[in-house]
Amino acid sequence: MPDEYRFFVDGRIPVLKVHHEPRPGPAVIVLHGLGANADAQRGEMNALATWGLSAVGVDAPHHGARRDGWLDELAGLGPPESHARLLHAIRESAHDVSRVIDHVASEGHWPIGLAGISFGAYTALTVAANDSRVRATVSILGSPDWTPREGPITDELRWLMQHAPVHRPWDCARQPVFLLNAGRDSVVPPHWARDFAHRIWQWHPGLHVEHYEYPESDHTMRQEDWDDVWRRSLGFLRRHLYRE
Repeated sequence: MPDEYRFFVDGRIPVLKVHHEPRPGPAVIVLHGLGANADAQRGEMNALATWGLSAVGVDAPHHGARRDGWLDELAGLGPPESHARLLHAIRESAHDVSRVIDHVASEGHWPIGLAGISFGAYTALTVAANDSRVRATVSILGSPDWTPREGPITDELRWLMQHAPVHRPWDCARQPVFLLNAGRDSVVPPHWARDFAHRIWQWHPGLHVEHYEYPESDHTMRQEDWDDVWRRSLGFLRRHLYRE
């Protein structure tokens, strides 16, 4: 089993770091889904470590060791308030991830990659658009588009949606991005990621975006599809983080 380290960045951001010694250079920050925590992705983090990468899990704001009443309040809200809260949380989480990048880079881990799942995938794409240090990004069941599935578009939502990575393709995909989505997903409709990839291929051929869709899976993916997601993700991250 790889070695495990737990600590706080800035005294408030819980981090779980997993790798074999001697510690390798590249690190992948793993971002969990809504309602989960860093430990929920321990199997995937162990797989990253087995492939010679350092896996860095982060508890998102209001999750894991930072859990407060936010998730309970969110469950009682409907659109558009619930979506606005999610977008605010994505922006807050993205800021924290950049602080974690500061920390792991100061420890000598380089280059840095991201792998996010659902809520964590939204965060990963946001960090990729905002932080030029990210060298490879995997988005699983996420989207660069912040359009709500339902409900009216309020002034607050309109303002928040302006910050979505979909509007900044040259920033979001300045380094390789891999979008993996489920064809039957009703939580994160797959066409948002699919359309983004097709626009990149058509209008911005200098950018590197890969896309793969699982037609038989919904947001809770079939096990065989989930296994394939991580096989592809590991290959993508290893290929791009070890290229230097």
